[in-house]
Amino acid sequence: MIKSNKGRWYIKLGESIQGPFPNKLIGSYLILGRISQDTLVSQDKNNWSPVGHYPAMVPEVVKEAGTVQGDRALMLARIREDERSSTLDEDDNLENRREDEEQLMQLHRQIRDDVSKAYTTKSHKHTVYIGIAGLLFFTLIGIYVSNNSDDIKLADCNSPAAPGINWSACNKQGENLSNRNLAQVNFRSAKLQSTDFTAAQLQGADFSYADLSRSILISAQLHSSNLKGANLRQANLQGANLSAANFSYAELVGSKLQGANLKQAIFDHAIWINGQECMPGSVGACLLPSAE
Repeated sequence: MIKSNKGRWYIKLGESIQGPFPNKLIGSYLILGRISQDTLVSQDKNNWSPVGHYPAMVPEVVKEAGTVQGDRALMLARIREDERSSTLDEDDNLENRREDEEQLMQLHRQIRDDVSKAYTTKSHKHTVYIGIAGLLFFTLIGIYVSNNSDDIKLADCNSPAAPGINWSACNKQGENLSNRNLAQVNFRSAKLQSTDFTAAQLQGADFSYADLSRSILISAQLHSSNLKGANLRQANLQGANLSAANFSYAELVGSKLQGANLKQAIFDHAIWINGQECMPGSVGACLLPSAE
């Protein structure tokens, strides 16, 4: 085994080289599923080795994955890591960014609760109200991303579809991306309404806060992908592999999940197909409160 060295590391994803990043961030990316132990890393951009060859950089919870208990522990660690920060770094303004994201999530919860209440009413006005609430939330997401745009500065919306590219906040709505290999692509806060991802390879992709409403994800491979806070209204996920994906706080009203693999998928605080909120601890299925 190669011993890990102190310093900063470059990551190679397909033809893309990103970094340098500190050891701590490499560990965070492993927990979040943004990279795997097979991902190539280097300190000089000349000599590349899989990150798994540096055991000191691989968190124990990642090493122990592969069993039911280990996968559950990894999912819990992933939730904690994602709640703490979506983009760990060493900038002086990191704490301000965390506070901004927490305020945004609090607003999301408020809007989510309003949406849930609206679906319990019989008024024909609820559809308009929910549309306005959803528009407000995703507009605020855009404002937050524009003010905290480290990822967007690195985004290349004109780059061809390939694994590991950065399409964060890009507008790809209505495009045909079926059967493409888009594993570990950064779609954070992207506009993907009505986009066709049929049978696409999307393992480990980051769709957090993206707008995937009315998108087509039939038979797509979304294993270990991050869909936290994503808008999946009326999305078609039939037959998709959603195992170990994170759907916490996502909007799934009207979506189609027939035949989808939900093993170890996280639905904490998600808004389910029927408009009800999934309870904390919803792993592999949406746990709904008992009817009184």
